Amino acid sequence: MKIFKSNELGESIKSFEVNGLQVYLMEKKQFSDISASFVVNYGSNDISFKYEGEKDFKQYPLGIAHFLEHKMFDGNGKDEVFKNFSEIGADVNAYTSSNVTNYYFSTVDNFKQGMKYLSDMIYGLYLTEESVESEKLIIDQELRMYDDDPYNKVYRNLLMTMYDNHPIRNDIGGDVNTINQIKKEHLEDCYNNFYTNNNMFLVLVGNIDAEEVKEILQECIVHKIGKTVIREKFDGFEKVSKHYVEEKMDMKVPTNIIGFKDTNSSRDYIKKLIIFEMIHRMYFRATSTFYEKIYKDEIIDGSYSTEYINEVDYGHYLISSDGENFSKFPEYLFDFYSTYDFSKDEETFERIKKSMYGNYVNIFNSIDGISHLMVKLTKNKSNLFEYFDVLKRITLEDIVTEFKSIFREENMVYSKIF
Repeated sequence: MKIFKSNELGESIKSFEVNGLQVYLMEKKQFSDISASFVVNYGSNDISFKYEGEKDFKQYPLGIAHFLEHKMFDGNGKDEVFKNFSEIGADVNAYTSSNVTNYYFSTVDNFKQGMKYLSDMIYGLYLTEESVESEKLIIDQELRMYDDDPYNKVYRNLLMTMYDNHPIRNDIGGDVNTINQIKKEHLEDCYNNFYTNNNMFLVLVGNIDAEEVKEILQECIVHKIGKTVIREKFDGFEKVSKHYVEEKMDMKVPTNIIGFKDTNSSRDYIKKLIIFEMIHRMYFRATSTFYEKIYKDEIIDGSYSTEYINEVDYGHYLISSDGENFSKFPEYLFDFYSTYDFSKDEETFERIKKSMYGNYVNIFNSIDGISHLMVKLTKNKSNLFEYFDVLKRITLEDIVTEFKSIFREENMVYSKIF
């Protein structure tokens, strides 16, 4: 068993392996609840892969990872998964992202039984031709609902314009055409390739004891080791080839997103994550001078928001707001920051750095907060405590360099629904 410690935080993570599955555990015995996240390193971006030693990549229809997530909850075909967890007072759910599928539950008193149910679910996919066809109808309705949502549409249009080849341009659920292409054999193939212990990990946080948990997991975790899967790599850092996209949906007030693509392929995941957060806090949130200007001049309204996405093979920064005046945002942005004296922000930088440190420490008072960050960092081959170490080393120069690199007209895509 490996133990990762932070003396400054007084916290530790225990890491060990059970039947080929890597487990990361944080004991928080002052809490009453327990959170378990069974994470599969398989998401919507994994549309083309091969086994090590094979020559050609095999292509799969879009949306299989999300489709599989739905089918995992069928249990043995009697829709018993939610019922089983409910009967022991545990909450269970899942989500599919571009890079992972995460199945998780929380409980107070019945961790052992909950872990058994979760393991039975992960290792016991049950499919029939009839259940696959009926699921297509459910997902089809879900996707059509999203297509009618202007906020989802403006976002999807932006990503499809920003990325020419990378699968992040596609919806996590696929589309109505690709869903109909999915066959039972596709689902079984991807399940057998990715739902293996060497391609999954388990995060446990809460009122648990590591030695007791190891015994429980020995009973639950099936020894399922798969071949090494090689995913096809896509260029997420190519230059933007088109800068504007619009679609008419008869909106009374247009909704807009402007995205700035990160074209710098040099990735230090945690450092980039922290820098993007600092850029957001220093230069775009309500306390910034720039925000005051664009709000005062009615370039934005109450719907204004910002978001940053940082992954190892792509990244972007998004700014959105409703209204006609938002079309002036790029002009305001470039005019304001083209002559901006970033050196004056040292004091602001240090204040925000301390604030982020405080936020990071507070995460350790939340089981869900710890679990969420552990999953996020572990899937990117990072350690929870590295975040604090990297944060200490970040400088204002790092922030300014990144800002000037990404917020350029050639990196910008404007998406509008009107």
